[in-house]
This record gives sequence, structure tokens and C-alpha cells, in this order.
Amino acid sequence: MMVTTLYLPDGAGPFPLWVFNHGRNFGNTVLQARSRPDALAKVLLRQGYAVAAPNRRGFADSGGRHLSHWENPLSGGLCCARDIETVVLAMSSKPYIDASRIIVSGHSYGALGTLAYGMKPHAGVRALVNFAGGLRGEMDQGWQQPLREAFRYYGRRARVRSLWLYAENDSFWPLDYASSLHEAYCEHGANAEFVNLGHFKECAHRYVLDPDGVDFWWPKVAELLRDIAA
Repeated sequence: MMVTTLYLPDGAGPFPLWVFNHGRNFGNTVLQARSRPDALAKVLLRQGYAVAAPNRRGFADSGGRHLSHWENPLSGGLCCARDIETVVLAMSSKPYIDASRIIVSGHSYGALGTLAYGMKPHAGVRALVNFAGGLRGEMDQGWQQPLREAFRYYGRRARVRSLWLYAENDSFWPLDYASSLHEAYCEHGANAEFVNLGHFKECAHRYVLDPDGVDFWWPKVAELLRDIAA
């Protein structure tokens, strides 16, 4: 079971679907709060999207175990991708969801899993959105290269276009390092647009969860929605 927060527009639908995959806080993942991306959902509801925010296995109240470590982000991302696929398939079967119009997104570790999910085509999935994606050690050193290799692996097999939104003052991923992740991902021609959003507050890492961050990321997402609707 994966506990999922679901936001629905008014009306009967069917609605296009936006899936948002949460990040990973340091410490015990079972103690992590339930994913409730209210700021993101609010703006997407106005665009007529249903928003599903699952808690993956081993997080919050979903039960099960999530096995991951910064030393093997490749495996961790693949673990996330399996849960993401389960949620997308379940939501696609709902009568109020338009299964031909789906976007899958993630923040931080959830974005890493989102890109892993994009290694094969999925019916109805139009695009992926990477909000400051990655996985790093809490106090440990040496996480940079394994993470870069994971991105390279996912990009070599990428089958879904993606939009990458990073910021200049993200304390998790310095912009030059984030750019190197994108470069590794695109080595074999993956369709991935990298955007430097600029500066946001003291640390931009959680901009997508901050109500004040909507104007920071929304213009590029709105551009993507216009593009896939054309």
C-alpha cells in the first residue's frame, strides 16, 4: 500500500494527471511527514490537472521498506521507479483520469526516481519534470560520482522528454554540479532541457514546496504544458 494525497479539480473529469514524487529527508524515512505539495497542487488545479502525491514504500505511513543509500543511487532510483510505475498505472485506471495526458515529476530524490522511471516509454506519459533532483550523503563524502553515474545510466536509456529545474543557491547541488548531471544524462542524446531558475531565498533546494516559490518555477512549467498541448 502506498498512501497517496490526491487533489482533484471541480467537476467529473476526466482530468489530466500530474504525479509528484517526494524527496528523502535525512534520518528514518518512516518518520518522514506525508507528502502534501499544496503549493504545486493549487496552481495545477487551476489548470485542470488532478495531482497525485504518493508516499513511496518505506516512507511515512505507506508501510514496507525502502532500501537506498547514497553509495548506490542507481539502485535507489530504480527502487523509486517501481513505486512510481505502480501509482501511475493505478491512477490511470480511474474513470476521472485522462490516461492519455500524464506528467510525472519529482523533487530531489523523487526526481531521481522520476528519471529512472523514464527509462522506458509509458502510455500517456507526455513528460517528466525534475525539480532539483539527486541523492546525496548526509555527512559523508564521495557521493558526487556515484550520483553522476546514475544520471548517465538513466539518460542512456531515456525514453521520455524531461524538464530540469535547478537553482543557483541550492545547498544540495551547486549549479555547476547540477549542470554536470545534465551533461552526463544527455551524453547519448536524451531529450532534457536544463534551466537555471536563479536565486531563491537563503537556499533554493525546497523551492517547489514553498508557497512563495510558485512564481519561481511556474513559468517554465507553464511553457512545457503549452508545448505538449500543441
